[in-house]
Amino acid sequence: MIKIVTIDLDGTLFDKDKNITWDNKLAIAKCHDLGVKIVIATGRPISGVMPVLEELGLTTSSDYAIIYNGSQIINVGTGEIISQSTITGDVVKELYNESIRLGVNIHAFREDGTLITPKLNPYTDVEATINHLNTQVFDFNDIKDNDKFIKCMLVDSDENITRIMTEVNKKYYTEYSMVRSSKIFLEFLKKGIEKGMALKSIASYLNVKLEDTMAIGDAGNDISMIKAAGVGVAMKNAFPEVLKVADYITENDNNNSGVAEALNKFIINAL
Repeated sequence: MIKIVTIDLDGTLFDKDKNITWDNKLAIAKCHDLGVKIVIATGRPISGVMPVLEELGLTTSSDYAIIYNGSQIINVGTGEIISQSTITGDVVKELYNESIRLGVNIHAFREDGTLITPKLNPYTDVEATINHLNTQVFDFNDIKDNDKFIKCMLVDSDENITRIMTEVNKKYYTEYSMVRSSKIFLEFLKKGIEKGMALKSIASYLNVKLEDTMAIGDAGNDISMIKAAGVGVAMKNAFPEVLKVADYITENDNNNSGVAEALNKFIINAL
């Protein structure tokens, strides 16, 4: 029986207008009432997730969220950080130089959740708006080597992020967790940190076997949790590389309640 479900937001739970369909809300509520842990798993900080958790009624001390693409697991009700991983300032400065070489913009989240960028750009506005953040313009050359950051991101147009995927220094593929969380974000986290590892951690924390978990997603940063889960679900609209690793592909996309389809098939109608 499925006891934990991790669900991505953009392209998965959200429709194209960043709304949650009524069918998705109803299916999540039914699963929650059955005692299933519904865990939002996203690259966003908690400020960008709380409105969603409040809308879904997932705000008690029995509710958890995976944020920053697995760098933090948080108890929603108490605010307790169950686990956290960081990278250091010297890494962020190195990535800053790489962003200059590649001709793209850069953002970084400090350990306290502050978003910094060396210059404002259109992608800063996207990040600030969706996550309800204030952005600090900061000279990355002034970052101290031992400063702690949750993650660093190269941010730019879909075309430019696609281009740099082959141009970025190859060491980043092996020395860090590098994930493309959307068309405009390429994220760098501590090695081994990803949504799949976070799913394993929260399952262990809650004494749930991985075979009793399900993960639902659509993008590259969801691949690890889809592969780790007992049942890995890819949305119909998922990236091709995600479709390849899924146990199940929904018949409906994110605009047509694909999440509800999966919850009904594997949990609600399976009882």
